Amino acid sequence: MRMLTAAGLSASLGACSTMTGALFPDRPTPPPPPAATAALPQAGTSIFAPVAVTPGAATGTPQSAKIADLRARLVALQGELSARNSNLSELRQRAAGEGALYRISKSEATTVTPPNPQALQKAQAALERFSTATASLDSEMRIFAKGAAEANKLMTESLAVRNGSEGDEVQLNTLRGEISLTANQLDGIVNEISNEWALQSAFLAKERASLASLGATAAAAASLAPPALASPAMLAAPAFVTIKFDRPNVAYRDALAQAVSAAKRRKPDATFDVIGVAAGPTVTPEATARAQEVANTLASLGVDMGKIRMFNAAAAGQRFAEVRIHAR
Repeated sequence: MRMLTAAGLSASLGACSTMTGALFPDRPTPPPPPAATAALPQAGTSIFAPVAVTPGAATGTPQSAKIADLRARLVALQGELSARNSNLSELRQRAAGEGALYRISKSEATTVTPPNPQALQKAQAALERFSTATASLDSEMRIFAKGAAEANKLMTESLAVRNGSEGDEVQLNTLRGEISLTANQLDGIVNEISNEWALQSAFLAKERASLASLGATAAAAASLAPPALASPAMLAAPAFVTIKFDRPNVAYRDALAQAVSAAKRRKPDATFDVIGVAAGPTVTPEATARAQEVANTLASLGVDMGKIRMFNAAAAGQRFAEVRIHAR
């Protein structure tokens, strides 16, 4: 049996193998990065800063009374919306905080394979709190949109005021300018909040899908049966792939991916036996952990966990722990 070895990874070309050539890169490749997290949307910064409303003096005309009413309504509208600034800022801070907590928790979950279930739960909780802040942001946007509509209504009513005195016209033109500035500012705030909400909603959709995928991977890994002791016949059979852990950080994923792809091309329903072989006379936790790691890598490469079996073994003549994979 001819054995090819590179970067601590070797594949045997035997009866159980579907490989026909060397599958190994010239240089070890780094381990894959953890599941990427979408960029957290940038929070808006604008708040409602009302323009000063110029006081007016009554002229005794019906137009003057209408102008005074419009002015009072504008002042009331500005006061109502100014009171929303603190709530808007709090929502933005909450979304930013929960988004940051989510990214930290997800990073903690994906630094190991399979993903850490407890860290995934923390990430899920933070993402749902982020979702609540996003929903509240939408409600806040609707309040400012209602204010913008009211400002536009005031402008329409002011345009209907005609034939007043010269003093009325001066006050009316001033008031129209202040209503216009108010309406324009509110339109800008509504657009900014609407864009924030849309970006946060897209972030939520992407990250919920990512968490669902990570959760499925974690659940599948948890369902993998504990390793049994490999039989002498299994150990005597040539392995499809042998991964030698003769140094730290052995990079084997890319080569293993090529080997699995070759096996599936030859036999789409191929199953895999993963044997953690300890260097010494007895089975060790290290060898078991290595086998679990390789099984999880197989799962991440698209192999159904139901088609993976795990085994333990020991080899007194070996210097280093290794994992042997048999394709069936």
